[in-house]
Amino acid sequence: MVSDIHCLKSIKKSLEDPLNMLSSWSNFDNKTEGFICKFRGVDCWNPAENKVLRISLPGMGLIGEFPRGIQGCSDLTSLDLSNNNLYGTIPFDISKLIGYVVNLDLSSNQFSGAIPGDIANCPFLNALKLDNNNLEGLIPPEIGSLRRLKKFSVANNMLTGQVPIFTYRTFSVETYANNSGLCGGPLEPCVLGHGRVLFVCGLVTGWALSTLLGIYLCFFGLLVVKKMLLLIKKRTKAMEIDGNQWPEEVNNDPKILKLEKFVTRMSFMELSKATSNFSLENEIGKGMLGKVYKALVPNGWTVAIKRLQCTEDLEEEFVSEITTLGSLRHPNLVSLIGFCSERDERLLVYKYMPNGNLHEWLHSTEDKARLLDFPLRVKIAVGVARALSWLHHVHVVHSNISTQCVLLDENLDPKLSNFWEATLTEPNDIDSLDFTTYKKDVYRFGVVLLELLTRKESYQLSYLSLNLSTSSFASPLDVDELLLGQGFDDMVMQLLELASNCMKFIPDQRPTMQQVYQTVAAIARIHDQTGDSEIQLHMD
Repeated sequence: MVSDIHCLKSIKKSLEDPLNMLSSWSNFDNKTEGFICKFRGVDCWNPAENKVLRISLPGMGLIGEFPRGIQGCSDLTSLDLSNNNLYGTIPFDISKLIGYVVNLDLSSNQFSGAIPGDIANCPFLNALKLDNNNLEGLIPPEIGSLRRLKKFSVANNMLTGQVPIFTYRTFSVETYANNSGLCGGPLEPCVLGHGRVLFVCGLVTGWALSTLLGIYLCFFGLLVVKKMLLLIKKRTKAMEIDGNQWPEEVNNDPKILKLEKFVTRMSFMELSKATSNFSLENEIGKGMLGKVYKALVPNGWTVAIKRLQCTEDLEEEFVSEITTLGSLRHPNLVSLIGFCSERDERLLVYKYMPNGNLHEWLHSTEDKARLLDFPLRVKIAVGVARALSWLHHVHVVHSNISTQCVLLDENLDPKLSNFWEATLTEPNDIDSLDFTTYKKDVYRFGVVLLELLTRKESYQLSYLSLNLSTSSFASPLDVDELLLGQGFDDMVMQLLELASNCMKFIPDQRPTMQQVYQTVAAIARIHDQTGDSEIQLHMD
């Protein structure tokens, strides 16, 4: 993609290269797809596509500050700039530059200043190496909340203060070695000497606040204070919803407050008002978990509000949707922008998808299916495969892929939804994929692909049909008649073979989603070379 090309061009321009190690990073005006994938230290998602997956430039003698142009490589998952001569501070807004990175190695450089707290906003970090630099100050305690972090090292710096309390992992003494000012955790307990200044400041601040509070109480009285606290805790405004008076409340349950770290909490009264009290006129869908309503919220956004059925059985699904989808950002995932939890009500607020779901397009009417021509179906298949490949790379298994959960935006670009069954897996599991984890997604993608090509319902596409020869799928009885005789027969056959491989009965015989994505993208590109410009238009 153009942004990835500009990204690498910016990186090369911002760094001195005295050893000429980046000599292969040249001719950025090349029009060939995938040319940057041949650059030294650059890996791509697909060798025939200018989309950077990893940048690995260790020990190349590079000189300069952290290259901010790296923000243009928006799908980057791994960055290794270790053992160079990079200096200056680590960017304060680093999560905006490399928000999807899984592995970050800046060790053995000359970075100075503080470790930015914003680094805790890189939720996919599995490995963070900052050792052998000149970093100083506190290690941001927020780093302790990184749930996927497995490797962490800040040894050989000038750091001080208490080490983070990690919620999901423990790290050894070696992690913090040769930072004489650190304490806590696996190190010696923190004592007054380590934090004397903080202690004195805290003592003085506490005394001052206590004095002010005492003066305030003398003038205004305890009764007034109690009323103010009550107003903070609970608002008194009310409206009638479903025939009942509904006071707007602030739910301070710690579990709910924790969910606010992922997406914005919204008021039930506001959402009810936006949907005209969840009127039938605003209802746009009904699913297993509840009904969906279209609404215009005060900030001007058109949203889809899913109102879950009032049952405790859905609490786990509600939390899973927020904690999983709320922490993920990808062009082919639907955006979760808010939630509401008040009394027995559980609501999820998404960006509105004006073209509904893929199942409706395939199965509602013949006229609608006819509009879904072959290039569009290929575009959708590529987008879904790309999303699943990325999810697996960050160790998320969707577990519930179907044409119902593939939503289509105003440009008919696919967006995956329904993450209430999604699971976060351990990184080591990627080496032993099985049916219950990653390969389950592969199988279900095969069903979606087959449904795209045959326009048969998923329950008609059991694995038993795969015992038939692949050629049998090419008959008018199997392939959607709307696709026949349009000049795409060879392409259809290749995609049918891919679907068959995805749906093999033995999980180990199925490809990985990255292999699937590379295959479907390559098929589309090969056929684009025959003159189908529309397919190429939709690939990036």
